[in-house]
Amino acid sequence: MVFGSSGGKFGGVVGPGGPPTVTINTIPMYGVNQHADDVIQVDGQFFQDWYSLSESKTDIRERPAKDGAFGIDRDYRTALPLTLNGRVRGTSWPTQLASLRAGLGRGQTVTVTVTDHLGISNRSVSIRRFTPVPNPGVNLLTFEVIMAALDPFMYGTTQSVTVGVPTAGTGQPWPQVWPAPWGTPGNSGRATAANTGSQPTPMTLSVAGGLDAGVELVEINTGSRLLLNRPIPVGSNAVFDASIGRVYLDTPTNDISGFLTRRDWTGFQIPGNGSSVVQFNPLGAQTGTPTLTVSWAPRN
Repeated sequence: MVFGSSGGKFGGVVGPGGPPTVTINTIPMYGVNQHADDVIQVDGQFFQDWYSLSESKTDIRERPAKDGAFGIDRDYRTALPLTLNGRVRGTSWPTQLASLRAGLGRGQTVTVTVTDHLGISNRSVSIRRFTPVPNPGVNLLTFEVIMAALDPFMYGTTQSVTVGVPTAGTGQPWPQVWPAPWGTPGNSGRATAANTGSQPTPMTLSVAGGLDAGVELVEINTGSRLLLNRPIPVGSNAVFDASIGRVYLDTPTNDISGFLTRRDWTGFQIPGNGSSVVQFNPLGAQTGTPTLTVSWAPRN
C-alpha cells in the first residue's frame, strides 16, 4: 500500500521510512518510545485500529433449504472506531493538556495523519470522547481519545494535474520549404489521474473561467459526462465534487448543481490501482485562460 511521500520532516521525526508519527489537528505525537520529556507517546493499539477494516454492514442471508448463504454484490463498511492512548511526562504537561483540550474540543471533524514506513495516510474523524488522567505529583499526563472515522478508508497525499483547453497543432506547411518546419503540437485537453491506492477514489474537478456557456467534462474510459450549462466568469472556479455529487461556484455554499444537464457522477471515480482520463470541453466563447484541474487522493 502506497499512500504518499514527503521528503521533509514531520514533527522533528523523519518522515516515510522512519519512526511513526501521529498528528491530530496539528498536534504531533510519536509512535516510538520517547526518552525525552514533554513529548507525547502513542501506544500500539492505535496503529492496530488504524490499519484495520471496519465491519461490513451488509447482512448475510442464509439459504433456508440449502447449505451456506446467498451471495452478496458488495460489502459496504461501517464507520471505523479508533482508540488512541497517549502519555507525556515533564513539567510542560499542563501546556500539553491545554493544547489537547483546545485541538480536540472544537466541535468539528478533525484530521488525523499517520506518517510511517508505509508513507502518509489521512482520515477525517469525529472526536467522541477525550479522557485525561493527570498526575501532577510525578509530572505525568496520560489520556484516551475515542474517535470515529465516518469514512473508514485511508487517504494519501492529495495529487493534482492541470490541463488547458484543447488546441489544434499547426501542422506542416505546403509547399514544403527547407529546413522543414514540422509545426507545433496541439493540446488534447485531457488530464490523466492515476490512483495508487487499492480502492476507488473520487475526483474533484475545478474549472477556471471564463467560459460564457459552461463546460462539458467526459471521462474517456467509461464515457460518463458532466455537462454544466452556465457561464463560469473569469476569476471564478466551478468545482465538481464527485465525492458528494455536487458542483459549486468558488465556495461550497454557492451550489450550482441545478445547472447540470448531464450528471454521470459514478464514472468520475478512479479505479483502485487504475487511472482515469478526463476530457476538457469548453462551451461557448472563451476569455482569459480557462483550465481544468483534477485532484484526488489515493484510497486504501
